[in-house]
Amino acid sequence: MVFQSKHLPLFLLLLISFSAPLFAQKKTSSSKKTTAPVVVELNSSLKNVAKVVADSFGSSPALVEDFMKEAMLLEKEQKVPATFFIGLAILESAGFSSFLYQNANNPFGMKATKEWKGKKFMMWHEGQMTAFRQYASPREAVRDFAKFLRSRKWYRDALACPARDYDCFLDGMKANPEKKEPGYARDPEWANKIRRVIIKYKLTEL
Repeated sequence: MVFQSKHLPLFLLLLISFSAPLFAQKKTSSSKKTTAPVVVELNSSLKNVAKVVADSFGSSPALVEDFMKEAMLLEKEQKVPATFFIGLAILESAGFSSFLYQNANNPFGMKATKEWKGKKFMMWHEGQMTAFRQYASPREAVRDFAKFLRSRKWYRDALACPARDYDCFLDGMKANPEKKEPGYARDPEWANKIRRVIIKYKLTEL
């Protein structure tokens, strides 16, 4: 059926002409599929744990929250245990209060080796000036550390563990003489120290 303009009021013609393309636009836009980004909310457990850690070491609760949030986001995206990352960071950076973390966002003590192309932070360490990796944010720090672990074949056993199984991950990080694989740390109590940190600050509740 074709409408004749002489039989329709002017306002009705205008309504039809404007509503048709608008309807088509809504239909087109609704048909597009979008992938929602992974989001980690600062829930009460995370805030409580961050406050306890911050109070224990005299660090900023906001700094602790930011790091924990990024570690949990990494766990969701790449299936690496946030409990291990946070426990190690607390141990290595004295609860995010260390000079290195405060100035370089570096909670793991990652040195600026030849493969590092980013900014460097110079600090007196073990009797000499040493270059450490300087990160722009906690996000960059946790993702670079995950990249470092994946670059070493002797950590494959750890990376194959379920994301929430930090015990499996810690065992995989140990030295394995049979496979001629060096461990992450020379300290034989290293893994137990991280376990104690995880238990003390209830990181499994995150």
